[in-house]
Amino acid sequence: MSAIFWEDWPGYAKGFELTVLDALALSLYMSLPPASHPLPFRIAITLYFFAILLSVLQAIVPEAALFYFWQFARMFLLYAVVVRACANPIVPEALLKGMAAGLVIQAPVVLWQRFGLGMLQATGTITHQNELGMLSHFVVFPFFALLLAGRAGRLSGLVFAAGVIVELMTTSRATIGLAAMGYMLVFALSATRDGWTSRKTGILAFFVVATLVIAPFAISAIAQRGAAQIEASDSERISLESAASMMLADHPFGVGANNFVLAANTEGYYREAKVIWTNYSATVHNLYLLTLAENGYLGLIVFVFFLINPLIVALRCGVHHRLDPRGDLLVGLGISLLAVYIQSFEEWVFITYRVQYVYIMSIGLIAGLATQMGYWRRDAAMKRLNPTRL
Repeated sequence: MSAIFWEDWPGYAKGFELTVLDALALSLYMSLPPASHPLPFRIAITLYFFAILLSVLQAIVPEAALFYFWQFARMFLLYAVVVRACANPIVPEALLKGMAAGLVIQAPVVLWQRFGLGMLQATGTITHQNELGMLSHFVVFPFFALLLAGRAGRLSGLVFAAGVIVELMTTSRATIGLAAMGYMLVFALSATRDGWTSRKTGILAFFVVATLVIAPFAISAIAQRGAAQIEASDSERISLESAASMMLADHPFGVGANNFVLAANTEGYYREAKVIWTNYSATVHNLYLLTLAENGYLGLIVFVFFLINPLIVALRCGVHHRLDPRGDLLVGLGISLLAVYIQSFEEWVFITYRVQYVYIMSIGLIAGLATQMGYWRRDAAMKRLNPTRL
């Protein structure tokens, strides 16, 4: 549902939209008891809101920049609801089960697309394989951490298997490579937190054997894309990045949120960068360069500050609480954020509302679990004992 909807707008936010999830979040927010503690990450979120509003002043089409401001406001509402709801210990588990269901459903869909329809890069029920791959990171690593710790029962194993299938069927180099990196990091942090166990030995042995079996398939699937297709994809990325760099040189304060494609076309940056005309509706495949071009240097600094806060909290709190199962979950959530942040050097889809919904739920879980575990109370107590500690 939209009060205003520009169907043909070339940006990632197309109007003042409202989804069923937004309505549900609003009703939950109004029905939940008031929070007993300040909202985590409030400073970083407020600064990012300010950066988006500031970009409206630079925008070629200010209404389009306001579309993204509205989108992020919807995300903030969902975040506040998740954090407040996590005061109830059953909520994190319920949210995780819902996220798991979404990923498990994708597995048979991508298998059918790959082997039934002959799609080389399966997209599942999502619009693009890279977006599906990024979304999978948010789910697989928390459940892999729980699998290593012997928690979440059979569901953790099912999610792990579904995640591997989805990652492979996307035939995305970034998705597959970052998945492998993420599994290794989760394993290393889990071993550091909880020590080496016979369960971890068995999982490691399985992981090694599975890698030996799967690696040739993954390499073959990527090779099937053909050198020409991969080269064309890389060439397209370079041209789009060149256009973004030209744009930034002319507009150091940015061209306004949600205005990149319009500016690239109307001001001739795509033509100067020799972008193929069929890609004139495309967005630069680098989230940080996109943010820089749209919001300027200040906007990028604020955006990175917003991203890094939950990552630090997840890893610090997760590693510190060695005997708490919530610590395992935080480690997995932290690695999922790290994987998404790294993949965003090659993708822009983080900025879409579909990815942001899942991202916001993930950082809401991080904030809610860290609050349950007394993360901010412990930091405040340590600062009182040592006022010079940053």
